[in-house]
Amino acid sequence: MADIVSQPWFWPAVVVSVGLPVALIGLTEFHNALARRGSRAAPIVLMVRNYLVPVAGILVLLSQPGAWEGSGTWPKVVWTIFGLLVIVVTINAVNHLVFHRAEKGSWRDRFPTIFSDLIRFVFIILGIAAVFWWVWDADVAGVFAALGITSIVVGLALQNAVGSIVSGLFLVFEAPFELGDWIETGGTRGQIVEVNWRAVHLETGNGTVVIPTAELAGGSFVNLSRNPEPYAATLEVEFGSDDPPGRVREMLVAVARDIPLLSPGSEPSATTLGGSRYEVAIPLRTPGDRADALDAFATRVWYAARRADLHLDGDLTDDWRTSARLQDALRQIAPALSLAPGEAEALASHARLERYCAGESLLRPGNVPVETRFILAGSVVLGIPTEDEGFVQVGVLAAGDAVGLTALSRTPTISRALATSEVDVVVVPVAALDDIVRAHPVVAREIVRESENRLRLAGAALAAAGGSLPRGRYIVG
Repeated sequence: MADIVSQPWFWPAVVVSVGLPVALIGLTEFHNALARRGSRAAPIVLMVRNYLVPVAGILVLLSQPGAWEGSGTWPKVVWTIFGLLVIVVTINAVNHLVFHRAEKGSWRDRFPTIFSDLIRFVFIILGIAAVFWWVWDADVAGVFAALGITSIVVGLALQNAVGSIVSGLFLVFEAPFELGDWIETGGTRGQIVEVNWRAVHLETGNGTVVIPTAELAGGSFVNLSRNPEPYAATLEVEFGSDDPPGRVREMLVAVARDIPLLSPGSEPSATTLGGSRYEVAIPLRTPGDRADALDAFATRVWYAARRADLHLDGDLTDDWRTSARLQDALRQIAPALSLAPGEAEALASHARLERYCAGESLLRPGNVPVETRFILAGSVVLGIPTEDEGFVQVGVLAAGDAVGLTALSRTPTISRALATSEVDVVVVPVAALDDIVRAHPVVAREIVRESENRLRLAGAALAAAGGSLPRGRYIVG
């Protein structure tokens, strides 16, 4: 037994046979803990456990006297593999500690990826050269000299291309933009989704546009995300020359204010350009909402202009709002108001027709309606906005239902009515509604009954959503 213990290979063999399993178990537990936390260091620990530690154990055994006859080639191969593994693990560990764990906004966070890739490439070349010089006694000086001369020749031959790449690299290092920013250049607007040594990738919504960094460095671009104010989408519209500019601007702002994509806390604006032309500016949450916001605005302003008797694009005709259609609409709602045929016809001098597109509001919370709208066609969702900008649906209104029941009681509503499709309504002013109620008291009782029913539905919907009706006097819809 004493002879075995005294052998030079005994204790290294014990260290490997005992220490290797312990190290593997410890690294396994460490890797599992990092993986559960979602750490980027987990793959590095996994590489150390699966490759570096076993190869190190082999090297310990091969390094003992008599373990390998002569100098041999296989020990050098194992040493080379071990050296390469050390290079890979070290570079990945440094990259994780320096860049991946960088604080937001620090210089390490803003450091361009291309430069870290270049530095990593240089260290890999130097590490490989050092391993071959140390293990194989290779003359790496001649290799570096050859590479230097080759680089000079290639650089002179490709100086224009290299110059473009270098200018692009300086642009990336200057960091006038970062991933997620919106930029506009040469008529192209998009969000930066990738930046590499050669190009910047912009997601435009109609595909990805690849712009060389040298082109950006040699030209000009606008970083839409670096503005302290929200990005404003602008649209120019034209109205009739007889339309009062004040009413036009007021209508444009009202329509823009109701766009769901509007930046919180911001207010749209409208300016007169002259010649019956106006420009509206809509501040948005992100430049990516520009197309959707302008599409919604252009659609809604067509309906809003006709409701306000304004002439978008100078159009002076509206073949939809005719006397015959109004008479048909009043006959349709006459049973709900207990109106005789003659009374329905007399109401035509006070009532009017309106149309709304999907997404427009027929009723807003906090307002005291001065008119009641009776739905002729289409559907409207009735709901209550919440403090977190949510919306609790109370019910769906269809043809024959009324919007603005609080007009009769002069009470502010807590609900919002949104058109879910194109909606046709006939509008009855509160003064005319008062006359109808005085002549037909049953109408008032039906309105009160419907108001109480909607209030009950609103309480149930809010309770299901974990909320409750506010205290005080309130009416829904």
